[in-house]
Amino acid sequence: MTHKTSLAVRTTATGSIVLLALAGCGSNGDNGGEGDGDTLNIALFGEEPYSWLDDSGEPTGATIAVAEEIFGERMGYDIEVEQTDWDNLIPGLNAGNWDVVSAGMSINADRCAEAEFGEPELLYTTSLLVEEGNPLDVNDFDDLLEAQESGENIDVVALTGGVEAPWMDDMGIDYEGVGNAQDGIDFVEGERADVFALTAISLSTMAGDSDSMDVTEPFSHELSVGAHTFRPEDDDLREEFNEHLNELKESGEYLDIVSEFGFTEDEMPPADLTAQELCDEDPAELTEEYLDN
Repeated sequence: MTHKTSLAVRTTATGSIVLLALAGCGSNGDNGGEGDGDTLNIALFGEEPYSWLDDSGEPTGATIAVAEEIFGERMGYDIEVEQTDWDNLIPGLNAGNWDVVSAGMSINADRCAEAEFGEPELLYTTSLLVEEGNPLDVNDFDDLLEAQESGENIDVVALTGGVEAPWMDDMGIDYEGVGNAQDGIDFVEGERADVFALTAISLSTMAGDSDSMDVTEPFSHELSVGAHTFRPEDDDLREEFNEHLNELKESGEYLDIVSEFGFTEDEMPPADLTAQELCDEDPAELTEEYLDN
């Protein structure tokens, strides 16, 4: 199937949002999907390897590939994709600006209070982006806290709204927020910060080849699992998506799709883990149950 893409730019109070129309091959009604002929608006954030715009302005990434397969190929929707700021993803979703967020957003209780999540898709670990050679010898959050408590002058940045920020808040680590992943990388590269904390696979993908920076070994602070995000009232859409997602997982096709973007079996969540557990249960208990055994 060939996707035909059209490009337009709309300027809002928060900046430019790029709109791209992707025609799913089921949109002509051939696949019998419930969305035949309808348009589904999807928001992405712009973080490799989950979802971003490539050099030609086309949406790409692991979560976009999954969205195209399920919503386009299997459910028959025409898909329009918008890129926006992280902090606008859920508010824009609930305001009706788009129908689904495809950004690999981690499921947690705070977000579950505002939106609904599809079933778990990708398991995340964390890494730190540091100066080449890691002269401060920091490899995880415990190291950052110890360094700051010892009086060492170490400047840390994290994605505003990302899961790393509240984790560091809980630990008492001082940090500054940045609006997107590239800003965090630029802060370290430009020596305006010593450390950028982000999902391990994102840092490896976006900065792993740098000659001036290193990405530390991945670590697991807390069970963190990403999924597609829906409006609370769109139960039917979410449930149908979950049915197709489960089919992809059981057949092995899901891993085939996301492996093109660097994901491996190691990033697949436990088969029996559910979105409801991640919304409702204590994160420490889930971490012990699924990660510490």
